[in-house]
Amino acid sequence: MKYSELLIWQYKDKPKAKATIELVSEQYQKTAQGLISLVEALNIDRAEGKNLDLIGKHVGQSRILNDAMSKELFGFWASLNSKGFSQKRQSGGRWYRKGSILAESAILDDEDYRFLIRCRIAKNYMTGTIENITELLSFIFNSESIAYDQYDMSLSVVIKSDDISTFKRYAITQLDILPRPAGVNIYFYTAISNKPFGLLGGVGAHAFNEGQFARIL
Repeated sequence: MKYSELLIWQYKDKPKAKATIELVSEQYQKTAQGLISLVEALNIDRAEGKNLDLIGKHVGQSRILNDAMSKELFGFWASLNSKGFSQKRQSGGRWYRKGSILAESAILDDEDYRFLIRCRIAKNYMTGTIENITELLSFIFNSESIAYDQYDMSLSVVIKSDDISTFKRYAITQLDILPRPAGVNIYFYTAISNKPFGLLGGVGAHAFNEGQFARIL
């Protein structure tokens, strides 16, 4: 039912009154739809581009990683992170000069940025207990993950996931992005496949050509 149909009888036949009510109700409907769509726009798993930037700004995580990538300087064959001479004036390595900066910033794509946002949220709301850290790890990786107290001011972490990309591995091991109490280090990261390899009789184990080996990150 339209709001214009709810006018009291004095105004039912008044064109201006009807037009005013229709205009106001239309604006209310647009506002309501905007508020409803805001929930989806700020959903970490669905947000893209500027909307994802807004979430990152709210939780304190930038899309730009400073000094995250080594510059591709000129170097000879087999030199780490080096490039050779240019081909047709393109793609050659830059020459190093004394005092030059060796690293440059990187702008993350949406997929990698979502991962860092989840990590930042976990750090912001961490209470520091083993149970809490285990719960937050499951939130970060969307899978079963566990933290173990080594009773020497360190933790070991087991991540059950088939989706540990190169960037995630770099972030986990180099950016100190996983939740941990102050003064407590994480010394041991292990990634376990959802189909882990194991011997006959092992609970949840899979045979050759089916299971995947666990790996230290």
